[in-house]
Amino acid sequence: MAMTHALRKEDVRRNPLAVWISEVMQFTRDRKALVLGVLVATLVAVVGFSAYTWYQIRQEREAQSALTKAQTALLGATSGGSKNPDEAKKLYAEIIDKYPRTIAAEESLVRLGNLQFDGGKYDEAITAFGRYLTTFSRGRFIVIAGIGKAYAEEAKGDLPAAEKTLSSILERAKDDPLIGEAYTSLAQTYEAMKKRDDALRIYGQIAERFTQTHWAQNALQRMSILKAQ
Repeated sequence: MAMTHALRKEDVRRNPLAVWISEVMQFTRDRKALVLGVLVATLVAVVGFSAYTWYQIRQEREAQSALTKAQTALLGATSGGSKNPDEAKKLYAEIIDKYPRTIAAEESLVRLGNLQFDGGKYDEAITAFGRYLTTFSRGRFIVIAGIGKAYAEEAKGDLPAAEKTLSSILERAKDDPLIGEAYTSLAQTYEAMKKRDDALRIYGQIAERFTQTHWAQNALQRMSILKAQ
């Protein structure tokens, strides 16, 4: 039976793990200031990220609380309270300015735009919807904001602006569940502009792409009417 012999320095050198550990220790000894700097920088980054995350959570919580107050003012949900759309608009505007990158601000911009449109404040509606499209370029309500902006532009009589807005939305939100509504709005805008061929083209795309939907049914009806003219 072979005798166990003591581990020699040569054996340690041939051990890759031992060699790596030895080199790391030597590197650390030779570059203490550099290693310390890296550790400090990492710690600062971790602390900074944690602080930012905490700040964002706090901002979102405060924004959501303000959004609830705005909804209460809009719907008159308080005990014995009445609807106050002007107060709701004020609160929505405050949320947008104070918490600009929050989910609550995203929703507030759309709601504010709708209120401005319903009140006949088309310039203000265009501003609110336009701000949404700029600030939340990949937002949840991009199609709604685009259609709202186009409707406000159309209400002002600026059909070319409405056409441009809707065409842009079709490019930016191709897979949005509501994109069929944007197609329909664009076709209707072409009808209002007396661009019969363009309207027929868009209606044809709707009928082909959104089969078995109310958008397709409406498109087929409009195509039949336009072709009979």
